[in-house]
Amino acid sequence: MRSPHTLEPQAENANSATTVGWFALVALTMATALFVGWVGFMASDDSLYHAGAVRWLTDPPFPGTDHWSTRFPLTLTFATVLALVGENFASFAITAVLFYVLLVAVAARFAASVASTRAGWITALLTATLPVVVSHATTVSVDLIEAAALVGGAWLIGLAGEGPRGLLRAGLGGVMFGVAVLCRETSVLALAVLGPLLLIGRPIPRRVLIACGIGAAAVLLGEALFQYLLTGDPLRRYTIAFHHDEHIDRAANHEGNFLLWAPIDPLLVLLINDDFGLLFWFAGAAAAFDRWRSIAVERRRPLVLLAWMAGASFLLVSLLYTKLVLNPRYFMLAALTAVIVLAIWLDRLGWRVRSLILAAMVAGNLLLMSAGNAHPRWSMEALVLAAEAHPNETVAAPANDVARADIAMAFLNQRNIRPLPAAPGGLAIIAADVSPPGVVVAAYPSPPTRLGALLRQLGLEQLVPAPIARRMFAPSPAVVLVRMPAE
Repeated sequence: MRSPHTLEPQAENANSATTVGWFALVALTMATALFVGWVGFMASDDSLYHAGAVRWLTDPPFPGTDHWSTRFPLTLTFATVLALVGENFASFAITAVLFYVLLVAVAARFAASVASTRAGWITALLTATLPVVVSHATTVSVDLIEAAALVGGAWLIGLAGEGPRGLLRAGLGGVMFGVAVLCRETSVLALAVLGPLLLIGRPIPRRVLIACGIGAAAVLLGEALFQYLLTGDPLRRYTIAFHHDEHIDRAANHEGNFLLWAPIDPLLVLLINDDFGLLFWFAGAAAAFDRWRSIAVERRRPLVLLAWMAGASFLLVSLLYTKLVLNPRYFMLAALTAVIVLAIWLDRLGWRVRSLILAAMVAGNLLLMSAGNAHPRWSMEALVLAAEAHPNETVAAPANDVARADIAMAFLNQRNIRPLPAAPGGLAIIAADVSPPGVVVAAYPSPPTRLGALLRQLGLEQLVPAPIARRMFAPSPAVVLVRMPAE
């Protein structure tokens, strides 16, 4: 009979093989999610972050001039990538994917520390394919790094004790919360719950929360000192932030949302939205079964804190719906909490049921992402393609498209675009559904969605109903390149 010691290497090998298998599955899933949900350069907020990052390279230290360039955790990271990779679209992609990998890793580590290693891997799979996450995973934005900072801070503080090491951990968690606020001031909506928790002293000890506050204050006061030394105004970033949203179009609440009545509309955003899929339905079932009561209280505490933060953020965003757009990204913390709750529940199910639900969730997420428009700025992209194809002529286009094409044209080292009107005999990009005033030189139909491309390749395009077909096969208006009449 073998001694127990002779079985240990076999157990270690089995554990190693399991870890390698999970890692390979998560890596493959992340690569698939990026391929299916890839958008890339948007010529929107990412352009503004790029401008801020460039100033750190050309004119440091840079205090920021607008709402975007004062988000230093992002702009400093972006500047570092630009310095290493150079001025190209690869630097945009690397920065975005870096934040994506960071969020998946932080969420997985959180779940593993609360429940089990397998719960961590399940969290990684679900987070990596969650549409609201992947929609920001290829475009430079602040959403993923902010979410990672909030989740990481909750993990550090939730596990902190009242000893010296625990208080240091809590201080580091506070630093993470400070970083989240520097990413976006709306993080204070999630952190507002810390005040009531401090008053009642549960489930987080008061000394731990005080240490957390010191860590957050160090970051925020440090940034205020930085602004004061460079501009003379320690609160400059907040003045900029408070006047940033005057241009917001409140009608944007209806984009991608199914809204019926203001008091329940935020809940409908969670339950009926392609950014979340079936997540909150399954997470609701997981919460109803309450399978995590067997977890020790001290290990459960980070999840309790994260749930309180997510709940506070959801409630306050819901109450401020006239001030904030009901955008799914504002509910990302609630989504990540739901992912972790669901992962803990799945971890305790039989492997057949677990595999079936997990496969359905991942497949559903990929399907929803594949229906998204990967070319939301198609008219701008068409302008760049036309200018590249006619380098010796100037191409005119709507002023908005010309402005958005600035970075792409700089990467091409060309300047042959201008706002409409076009010169007599010159080239112009116009909407395809408008009677062209000249000769059509080239047509630029909008590329289909990923799902639309697959259906077209399979010869199933004719089976798709017309209203859905327009979204699948022509998600953006087509444009044409026209040679204007000569005078």
